[in-house]
Amino acid sequence: MPKLVTTIPSAAIITAFTTAVNNALTPLNPFKINLTNEQKTGTRSMAEGREGYARLVSRIANQFPNSLSRVDVPTELSGLLDYYNGLEANRMALLQAMETIEEMQLAAATDVMTLVDRYAASLQISRGNEGALDLAMGEVDQWNKRYANKKEADEIPPAE
Repeated sequence: MPKLVTTIPSAAIITAFTTAVNNALTPLNPFKINLTNEQKTGTRSMAEGREGYARLVSRIANQFPNSLSRVDVPTELSGLLDYYNGLEANRMALLQAMETIEEMQLAAATDVMTLVDRYAASLQISRGNEGALDLAMGEVDQWNKRYANKKEADEIPPAE
């Protein structure tokens, strides 16, 4: 399998991205809301399928404001819906960033394990001729015995 990662960004680029994401969150700090687990599970929120319903009620309420109670202001609901839309745009941008990072990380992890398998096989072959290498590979044997799945353990036999 050919390597997936063809170029690696510098540590400065990775650090700059992390800093930019963290700094992008700073303006939202005064508006943060930390919900308890009970609040998260015990509320009626605008889940899938309910946004259309909420927008319909908002349009009707704005068309017929005199039919609401005196304390209700229909623009409050439409304002919250606009706020929700803005947050959704933020969420989508972050999801796109997450997908990009996850794909890059998966490619790197795949390349890492491809090299690990190749290096481990070469080291297993050479360990019979070098005492210090055989001793060092004992730790790999223990790792494989403890963590590797059966197929991986069969592919890399321990020294005899």
